[in-house]
Amino acid sequence: MSCSLELALDRAEGALLRVLGTIERRGWNVLSVNAASTAHAYTVNVTLDGARDPETLCRQLQRLVDVREVKLLSESPLA
Repeated sequence: MSCSLELALDRAEGALLRVLGTIERRGWNVLSVNAASTAHAYTVNVTLDGARDPETLCRQLQRLVDVREVKLLSESPLA
């Protein structure tokens, strides 16, 4: 299954690395990452591929200390 997530992160040292590490440890492959930053926050769009439930991943990411918000933008079965 392929999915796209939008995350709002605090601009803290290592925040993006913690998010990407969590995604990979949960069994997802990162296909693309697009990040933009402001003075206090990052907005990150991530496209993923994996066999697990993306809603579960969203809940797991929301528990990370620097994550403000996680949105599941799209979800599609593997072709």
